[in-house]
Amino acid sequence: MLTLDRLAELIAAAALTGAGRRPATSPVVAAAWRSALAEGAGVFAPVAAHPATVQALGAAHRELREVQEAALDAIGGCGEPVASDLVRLHRRVTGLLAADWYDTTDLRRAAAAVLHGEPRRGREIGAVVLFLPQELTPSATALLRELPAAGIRVVAGLTGEERADAGVVETVRGLGAGDGDVAVVAPVTATRVVTASDPDDEVRCVVRLLVRKLAEVPAHRVAVLYGAAEPYARLLAEHLGAAGITANGAVVRPVIERAVPRTLLGLLALPDHGWRRDEVLALLAGAPVRGPDGHLVPASRWERISRAAGVVAGGDWEARLGGYAAAQRSAAARERAWDEPREGLIARLERDAEGADALRGFVAGLRERVEAGAGLSSWAELAGWATGTFRFLLGDIGDEPGLPEGEARAAETVARVVSGLAGLGAVEPVADLTALRLALGLELADDLPRQGRFGTGVLVAPLGSAIGLDADVVFVLGLAEELVPGRLREDALLPERVRVLAPGQLAPLRDRLDRQHRQLLAALAAAPERIVSFPRGDLRRSATRLPSRWLLPSLRALSGQPGLQATRWESVSGAWLDGSPSYAAGLSHGSVLASEQE
Repeated sequence: MLTLDRLAELIAAAALTGAGRRPATSPVVAAAWRSALAEGAGVFAPVAAHPATVQALGAAHRELREVQEAALDAIGGCGEPVASDLVRLHRRVTGLLAADWYDTTDLRRAAAAVLHGEPRRGREIGAVVLFLPQELTPSATALLRELPAAGIRVVAGLTGEERADAGVVETVRGLGAGDGDVAVVAPVTATRVVTASDPDDEVRCVVRLLVRKLAEVPAHRVAVLYGAAEPYARLLAEHLGAAGITANGAVVRPVIERAVPRTLLGLLALPDHGWRRDEVLALLAGAPVRGPDGHLVPASRWERISRAAGVVAGGDWEARLGGYAAAQRSAAARERAWDEPREGLIARLERDAEGADALRGFVAGLRERVEAGAGLSSWAELAGWATGTFRFLLGDIGDEPGLPEGEARAAETVARVVSGLAGLGAVEPVADLTALRLALGLELADDLPRQGRFGTGVLVAPLGSAIGLDADVVFVLGLAEELVPGRLREDALLPERVRVLAPGQLAPLRDRLDRQHRQLLAALAAAPERIVSFPRGDLRRSATRLPSRWLLPSLRALSGQPGLQATRWESVSGAWLDGSPSYAAGLSHGSVLASEQE
């Protein structure tokens, strides 16, 4: 069982690494784009320093890597300044990376070249079953076409909707497989529809139904899918956790949102606002930060002392904490001068003075360390500095007893990412703390480790996980028009009028809707019992919502009204339609309650 890119790696990785090339990670590509923008940003000059610019250009770069030179010439010469400069910078970035790095497109092309030059390698691989292919890029198609034609079997899945199936059909034809033995299928519809006042109550209703179903069906035979990550991913994680239901699938929080990476990134951001007291204390309280003696810092006590001392930012840490410590010691000395001194008060005053001195010294040490980092100008130096700073703040946090699994994994990820940044010097010779923060943020924001083990508990995942899914019960949430399919927004860098200049290489924007529709139909075809839900409104914005256009076939089939329109959905009724008028009504009339709070 391999992905196509893993197969390409087995074929060609040795040749690429033997030539001294390494995988081009997101920070490497981002560094190349910063270098290219520094040389000549063109129309991107006003926003060249913004992190979102590099992210957007990096995404466009990944798409353009599949475009042939002739099509790149057509895009660059179409007369649009943005497209022209995008192609120019794309070629510059590709050139910067070509000698020492390789990306997925390079890997596939190299594997195809190996198979073309050494046919025996393809014969050694043997029979290949391509299972449920979706849209394939030109480089992926070229790799598959180099495998011996007699050894490839394609197992494709159709939904019965022509537009939704177009991407799969085109993929199969691109492999030279023709139409094959294609069965005529009809689109599957839902067996039950649930509606609620808003997404929050919708998730509560689904979790109650899920609790009831788990009394009849094993958890590993149930899937809960959502079309829009916001807000459903977090809501499901919270309510399933409250109900004590074990889940596996996509995690809600990327590594960057964990306490450990937030602490390191927060330290790098402190100079931007002049070392404000609230930001410094938030950093100390957000993770198990250690002092010079190796013990955890008393964050709550230091917060009280700094507030009492009147610290705001900047030089207050030295002046006001020093003055506060001196004042506390003077007060202790005056108390000792009395005939009957209060020893408890004296001890408290002296502890506060010592705490103020300790906090003043700790912040001074942090500032010196950050100032030392600001004087560095190479990635190798910055990577070493970040590793030392990470250990200075948190010690060997991975060995911390009782540390949550997510935080321990985040600590390992941060250490691995930081050590890997030293190699960016080959792409970006000059760097600073701002570049370090951007590189860390980019890599950690994309890191979404999987939650749990597949087959243990309920599968909770986006609709994209429906391809090839086999279950007994499937829940699909969020089927409101505003959420699924939502609005199709034009790509600012590669709009439709530019994409038509590279047919078959740059996918039309409409393909995103067709892909999402195919995923929904695959989810409905994955189980005999299919429960879909949608919110009637959004209480946060006081807005109403209509059922998705892709939910209408189910509403029409279940209601027996072929001409039912989205605006008339409230006129239908039946045992298949389950609704929650409000949160209170769901609790007072429901037979199953999911959590202790309910």
